[in-house]
Amino acid sequence: MKHSTFARWARRGGAPILAAACAAVAPSAIAATVFSYTSQPGDPVGLGESQVYTEADSTLSFSGDSRHAILRVERGNDSWYVSLGAPLEQTFGVRRFYDAESPTRRTGRAPYVHMDNNGRRCAELWGEIHVQQLRTDEEDRIVAFEATVLQRCGAASAPVLAAVIRHNVEPLSLRLQADPGDYVGQGIDKAYAGDSSVFQLWGNRDGARYSASGQHDFWSAELSPPTGTALQVGSYPIAEAPDAAHAGFRFERPERRCPRISGGRLEIKSVRFDPASGEMTGLHAEFVQHCEGASEALRGTIRYQA
Repeated sequence: MKHSTFARWARRGGAPILAAACAAVAPSAIAATVFSYTSQPGDPVGLGESQVYTEADSTLSFSGDSRHAILRVERGNDSWYVSLGAPLEQTFGVRRFYDAESPTRRTGRAPYVHMDNNGRRCAELWGEIHVQQLRTDEEDRIVAFEATVLQRCGAASAPVLAAVIRHNVEPLSLRLQADPGDYVGQGIDKAYAGDSSVFQLWGNRDGARYSASGQHDFWSAELSPPTGTALQVGSYPIAEAPDAAHAGFRFERPERRCPRISGGRLEIKSVRFDPASGEMTGLHAEFVQHCEGASEALRGTIRYQA
């Protein structure tokens, strides 16, 4: 299978299941492991179901190095065993690994994927590994890891099982959905993560700027709290410029700058600042933005280490 197979799948509407798998993960905490999956009807491993497992309700054990990673999950009578391998004579990095096969039927230099749910597994599979965050120690052991794993059993056109693994990391991603008539988003339905994109965050309690660059796109955001307040967790109506009742917010791209932000809402779910410098270090925000009085909207979720 060439990776264009999955590209065609994404264009046919498979992308929403991948985005759903990412969105289903509960907010993670540093030094924690989280596993979630979403499967399409007909998938023999996930059985068309979706679940999230955290250390609050499950026993999760993660280990690995630059060539292999293993996750074990137990919750009551439910168990998962996930094993991932880099291509032959290669190591994992922050990028996408296509053409994955079963570890017992691997050919050539293919990476491998093995996902076992209560004994259900693929004898032959088509898959991908999207490594979105990775850090190893001096002994080559993985100390921080985030990946999205895709698997189809038996054929490249079979239903998809999409899983997300996070270990000792906070999310780093951007998710956008726009109505077809929205001036800025123009109907976009797209997700960006560390395997394809670069994210930046600057600011403090008085205001912040954010950018995301990848997949032929560049996005930027500016946000400021209502006048007389500081950026903090809360839900705020937005306007072109902040006032006592509105947060200032603008999300755009260079070729599509909204002439006037006419309404919407910004919800800051989590925000972090360096205690010494006051610089913003983490942001989890959701927004709805209307441009020039239009009823159509651009909706987004920003996750930057929070």
